[in-house]
This record gives sequence, C-alpha cells and structure tokens, in this order.
Amino acid sequence: MTLAPSRTRLVDARSSFLVLAGWYVAVVVSFGLFLGTLSGSVPAGCGEACDSERSRALLFVLYVATPALFLALLVSLAMLAVLVSRTRIRSSAVVGTLSAVLPLAVCGFVAASL
Repeated sequence: MTLAPSRTRLVDARSSFLVLAGWYVAVVVSFGLFLGTLSGSVPAGCGEACDSERSRALLFVLYVATPALFLALLVSLAMLAVLVSRTRIRSSAVVGTLSAVLPLAVCGFVAASL
C-alpha cells in the first residue's frame, strides 16, 4: 500500500493565485500607464467625426482587451487548477507564472495583430 504524498511538500494554491493575480494587475497597470502617454486632443479641423488617440485606445480596451483578458483569466485559472493538483512543482511563483504567462502572451499577440 502506498501513501499519498504529503501536502506540505506541494505548492500552495493561494500563493500561486496571488502570483497569477499579480501578473494580471501588472498588465492592467502597464496599459494604464500607456494610456497616460497618449494625446487626448483631437486634430485641428477634423470636426466631431474624429477621435483622439486616447479615446480610440479606450474603445479598444472596451471592445477587445476586456473580453480577451477575461477569457485569458478563465484559461489561467483552469491551468492553475491543473498545475496545482497534478504537478510536483514546489514553487508558487513558478506555478503562478506558468499559469498566467501563456494566456497573456496569446492575448498580446492577438491584440498586436489587430
């Protein structure tokens, strides 16, 4: 009869989730800093049909980035559950990073291709 491995050796799910959340917070904060660099002024002589760079970026966030980040978060949470339950990685930082980086990278490549 074999004994189950001790849970004290395996990764802590809460700290792995905090690392995962940290990656998503870093993405949101970096995009907020990027928005601060964009101009909010409309080109002269354009009228009301034109938008500023900042308003176009905010529309992109509303219609593209928010749903993509939500889908990436769902995939990351599923990956986190699998990595915590089935791997023998003992580092919470590694598990949280592995579960967050791949969906965020795919999200970034899709957003960059638009």
